[in-house]
Amino acid sequence: MLLDEIYAQHTGRVSDKWQSYLHHYDRLFSPIRHKPISILEIGIQNGGSLEIWDQYFPNATSITGCDINEKCASITYDSTKINIVIGDIKKQDTQNTILGISQSFDVIIDDGSHTSLDIIQTFSDMFAHIKEGGIFIAEDLHCSYWADWEGGLNYPLSAMAFFKKLADIINFEHWQVRQTRTEYLAAYGLTPALSEALLSEIHSIEFVNSICIIKRKHASENSLGHRNVAGLHEQVVSIKASGGTLSSPPDLSTADYSTKMKLLEASRQHTASQLRLIEVEIEALQKSKNPTI
Repeated sequence: MLLDEIYAQHTGRVSDKWQSYLHHYDRLFSPIRHKPISILEIGIQNGGSLEIWDQYFPNATSITGCDINEKCASITYDSTKINIVIGDIKKQDTQNTILGISQSFDVIIDDGSHTSLDIIQTFSDMFAHIKEGGIFIAEDLHCSYWADWEGGLNYPLSAMAFFKKLADIINFEHWQVRQTRTEYLAAYGLTPALSEALLSEIHSIEFVNSICIIKRKHASENSLGHRNVAGLHEQVVSIKASGGTLSSPPDLSTADYSTKMKLLEASRQHTASQLRLIEVEIEALQKSKNPTI
C-alpha cells in the first residue's frame, strides 16, 4: 500500500502532510520500507504521523517523535515501538533522551518550528546521528521565504539559503580558495557537532517543493573519483593519457587577470543589486510603519 493510500484510509490520530510529500516519501523510503530502521520525527502535533510510520515501516525498531508542546505527553499508542520525547530539540538534555532510545537513525524528519535558526541548528546537532546511507529531511521550507519564519527570497541567512550552500560543500574538492567547509558556513552559527569531518560526509542534496533531502555517506564515497577513459581510437582529441587521473582545481594565482577581474566585477554588481533590493524593502517597511517618512 502506498503512503497516500495509508493516509486516505487512516482513522487514528490526525496527521498533516502536503500531498507531494507523500509521493516523494514513497520514492525515498521504498528501498528501506521493510528493513529494521529507526526514524525520528521532530514536531508531531496530534501524533498521527507516528501511527502512520508504524504502519508504513512494519519492521521498524524504533519510531521516535519529539515535540516542545507538553500536551503531546498525553498521547499514547498501542505500539511499543513508538516513543514520544517532550522537549526542545536544540537542548542537550532533549537530545540525550532521544539518543537513549536510539543512538542513530536511518531517517530524521524536521517538521518542527520551521524557523530558519531552529532548522539550521537542528541539522547541525542531529546530522551526526544519521546512519551511513541515511537521510535528513527538512520539511515545509516554503516558510523559509516568509519574514515571520526568519526568511525571505533575498535573505542570505534563511534555512533555504543554508541548504543551498551545502551544494558547494559537496563540491569542496574543486574549490580554488583556501577555506575550510566550516569557515564557509560560519555565518550560519553552526554548532560544534557539525564538524569539518562530518561535513565531508554529506553525499547529496536534493530539493523538491518545500523539502530538502540530505543523504549521508562515508567521505570516501563522496569524491569525484578517478577519470575513466575507455576505447582505443583518438581521431579528434588525445585524452587517453588522462585515464586514471584525479580532478585538481587549477591554481587561482595563474588564472588570466582579465578573466578574474571580469568575475569579480560581476560579483560586485550582483552584490550591489542585492543591496539595492534590500534598501528598497527597508524603505517600504519604514513607510508602512510611518507614512510621513
